[in-house]
Amino acid sequence: MYFLDILRITLTFCTTLCTIFGMSNTIAISDARANLPDLVNKASNNLERFVITINGQPKAVLMSEEELEAIEETAEILAIPGAKEAIEKGVLQAKKGEMRPLEDILTDME
Repeated sequence: MYFLDILRITLTFCTTLCTIFGMSNTIAISDARANLPDLVNKASNNLERFVITINGQPKAVLMSEEELEAIEETAEILAIPGAKEAIEKGVLQAKKGEMRPLEDILTDME
């Protein structure tokens, strides 16, 4: 799977979650057009998300550049073969208390 495919899936997933769980505001495209400067300020300053609809169907998401960058970074990391599994393994190890002091890890890297 290519990076852009993963990004597209991630953004589609974000749009769906935002719509289902109300993590953002849903707004018709005509209202978005009329209030665009205010929406951009809210997205940028308050990290609000806006699902923009056409004929009641979600078509786009307006979010801050900061949030988009975080999503892109996540997609890039998850595109690395084995990354998801390594992260999940690390989470399980942390939950079990199987951790090593940072100093030991840095020493091993020398």
